[in-house]
Amino acid sequence: MAPVLGILLFAAAALFAQTRFREHVIDANVPGGYAVHVADVNHDGRLDVVGLSTRASDLYWYENPAWEKRLFIDKLPGLVNLALADLDGDGIPELALGSAFSMVAAKSEGLVWILRHQGDPRQPWKAERIDAITTAHHFVWADVDGDGKKELINAPLIGVGALAPKYEDHVSLVFYRPPVWKRELIYDRMFGVLHRVRAVHWRKGPRQQLLTAGFDGILLHEADGKSPNLHWKSTVLNKGHLEPAPRSGSSDVAMGHLGRQRFLAAIEPWHGNEVVVYLQGKSGAWERRVIFDGLKEGHEVALADFDGDGRDDLVAGDRGKEGASMHVFFSLDAEGKQWRHEVVDKGGMAGSGCTVGDMNNDRRMDIVCIGASTANLKWYENLGGK
Repeated sequence: MAPVLGILLFAAAALFAQTRFREHVIDANVPGGYAVHVADVNHDGRLDVVGLSTRASDLYWYENPAWEKRLFIDKLPGLVNLALADLDGDGIPELALGSAFSMVAAKSEGLVWILRHQGDPRQPWKAERIDAITTAHHFVWADVDGDGKKELINAPLIGVGALAPKYEDHVSLVFYRPPVWKRELIYDRMFGVLHRVRAVHWRKGPRQQLLTAGFDGILLHEADGKSPNLHWKSTVLNKGHLEPAPRSGSSDVAMGHLGRQRFLAAIEPWHGNEVVVYLQGKSGAWERRVIFDGLKEGHEVALADFDGDGRDDLVAGDRGKEGASMHVFFSLDAEGKQWRHEVVDKGGMAGSGCTVGDMNNDRRMDIVCIGASTANLKWYENLGGK
């Protein structure tokens, strides 16, 4: 075989060895599906699924592999988001949960709860209220002081005086240290909407840092000093989409790697149409690149290496009624310049929330999404290449 022909055939084989996904319905009736998380809730070595509906006052988890629906707690209206972490080392996570949420600040009490199992995680859990802060919206657990114990981060959506459509007020990012749960300030100068907070290892060492996405763009928040005397520094990495509010900044952010190169992925602007990647240039600035602008109402991104090439690929959900879909963008180079776009689910998943995990323990990363207008919960099994 001629060398050139061999190279062409190899390239063609690589092109068609594309990662495939098979969808599985976990629940076909989740009105107002909003947020989804995966965790081993019952300590059996399998990732279970937690799906949150903003139209329900009950919170459930689904037990892997048959997806039996189990109740966490009921009679909590205005559910909005949650985060899971094993605080006591028993192999079963504790759960931070927000309720009494409204997009109107004056109507949003913003209750914050900690849920714990009572011996059998399949039975209803016990809730402890730890705070009430206007529009408490997004949560993450992070070890911000490097002591091996996680703190709870709370990102309210808007400020007390904010009004639609521009939400012109400052909004504060706060945190709590268990078991006291006293509210402490991280940063209070963000303006408009604060939509997302993520825990990352930005620096070497045990401490975790935080990324936020909102009208101000993408910010890095990092603490130094020793507890309880932490000192916080907040830095704007990029202002994101440059239009007047409410089409400003960033809606969601995640950090991944293209080989050794770190990159950021985002949905922009708020509930926006763009899928964006950021890579750090030689000057140190985070350079913005739009890789897709066809979403109707983008809401969340997730990252994982689906094809095993050492580079993270990107999941984006579109929760709009017209654009209901779930997209995967496969990285094709270490510079973040080339991405192969695949619509994995068109019309059957209005992806309000998407996350990743190995759901069947086959060492391939899968996708789990919850639908807003489609009112459903699915997982997408990674079948590898053809």
